[in-house]
Amino acid sequence: MKKSLQTLLIALFLGLSLNGVGQTIELNGFTGYQLGGTARLYDGDFKISNAQNYGGKIAADVIPGVMLEISYMRADTKGRLFPFTGEISDYVDFSSNYIHLGGLKELDLGRVAPFATVGAGLAVWAPKTSALENKFQFSAMAGVGVKLWITEALGIRLQGSMLLPLVYNGFGFGCGIGTGGSGCSGNLYTRVTPFQGEFSGGLIIRLSPR
Repeated sequence: MKKSLQTLLIALFLGLSLNGVGQTIELNGFTGYQLGGTARLYDGDFKISNAQNYGGKIAADVIPGVMLEISYMRADTKGRLFPFTGEISDYVDFSSNYIHLGGLKELDLGRVAPFATVGAGLAVWAPKTSALENKFQFSAMAGVGVKLWITEALGIRLQGSMLLPLVYNGFGFGCGIGTGGSGCSGNLYTRVTPFQGEFSGGLIIRLSPR
């Protein structure tokens, strides 16, 4: 998974060099609200709480109206297992981290630029306890939004996205049911990962004004 992250970063820097000195680059810092979602585990449903998210994006134009973009988004949240039988587990504090490389297509209407974006990369689930390990999943993202330009170089970006961690053979830190009741551990596997949505906004800076 570390190699996958390195590949994403290398792809970003290659994309930023596609058009040379005259390239338009946009920087966006944002915050918003992320829907928690539910993961269906073998022993029950692991429900993730809604939480504030925050992060940043870097985009560079490839051709007019199309940009290559890398984004990082984090939410500090918690979740608990609702088992099919037995007691509900205690909350587990963790962060969800999404790193995506993708493309953005926008419609330039002057001060207003609606857009659609898609991407793929990594979802990293990071429990806030040394007893549980970080887990990685391949993930995809799709979103729509609008850029509202206050000046040629400064604006506001609003976006709503679907976050889709894809199935593999383990889910995060996991939760399960033992002889002493339900609890969380690092050994449980999942068949369905949580679908999450998010709504965010923040300032956007264009480094090479048109």
